[in-house]
Amino acid sequence: MNVNYNPASVFNQSVDFSFYLIFMISILCLVGITGFMIFSVIKYSRKNNPTPSNLEGHTGLEIVWTVIPTILVMFIFYFGMQGFLKMRNVPEDAMEIRVDAGMWWWKFTYPNGLEQNTAQGLTVPADTPIYLPLHSVDVIHSFYIPAFRVKMDVVPKAVGADDNYTWFEASQIGSFDLFCAEYCGLNHAQMITKVHVLTKPDYQAWLDEQSAGFIKQQAENPGKALITSKGCFACHSSDGTKLIGPSFKGLYGKTEVVVTNGEEREITIDDAYLKTSIMEPSKDIVKGYQPLMPPLPLTPEEINAIIDHIRELSE
Repeated sequence: MNVNYNPASVFNQSVDFSFYLIFMISILCLVGITGFMIFSVIKYSRKNNPTPSNLEGHTGLEIVWTVIPTILVMFIFYFGMQGFLKMRNVPEDAMEIRVDAGMWWWKFTYPNGLEQNTAQGLTVPADTPIYLPLHSVDVIHSFYIPAFRVKMDVVPKAVGADDNYTWFEASQIGSFDLFCAEYCGLNHAQMITKVHVLTKPDYQAWLDEQSAGFIKQQAENPGKALITSKGCFACHSSDGTKLIGPSFKGLYGKTEVVVTNGEEREITIDDAYLKTSIMEPSKDIVKGYQPLMPPLPLTPEEINAIIDHIRELSE
């Protein structure tokens, strides 16, 4: 049964078949049960059945309505299991792209070390299996590409993320929505990006160009590269715009009122405060903001690089 003549991924037909199968069975059950109810209302109405009779049961009928639903459920289970096993068996030649998720950003790390974030999206070659190990740095998220019929929770390691992955193989050239399908906090609705599917030659050209730019940015401004790759710009702007957290522009050296252990105090944003905010983000909260930032796994060198860039944005 071909329910999608132009599938966007290799999963479309199997998933759509299971969906339409369940839909058709549900319609048949609805029509059958509704028809039986109407028949019973008419046949056993007071007009057609003035003397009611007591029904003691019917063994054959009870067997029928037990066996038939069981067969239907097993039938549905079989096709669902076939689709599930296909989604869990990653082809041996699949390209690996690591997916990291956090409130409220995505990060994609390619085999050569190139990192792309929510604003840039996930770029892949067509007709190539893509293996995606999934990792969350804070709460449970959900990696969902509707056009590819791919959806998998992204859970923190403490919850059991050792075997958390999905895969797909795109069949169409174009851009497709990718978003978080698990409510993960205040800015959940903004955790949306695109999957860009290119031809294999176009993908290689894109990868070479992006990799060269990424290496150059890491060398010239490692702090900005880290802020971009860690998804910090999802909550902090660099142009003064107020988002979930304070803007980085003009932040260094600024006097702010922070809340520490429920008490307000005035501080000056300096290296020590920024280090604390990165390592212990819930310790000193700038007044007017919520304690939503997760701690970031960074080395001392990376923290210093980020602080240097924040200082540059304040000069």
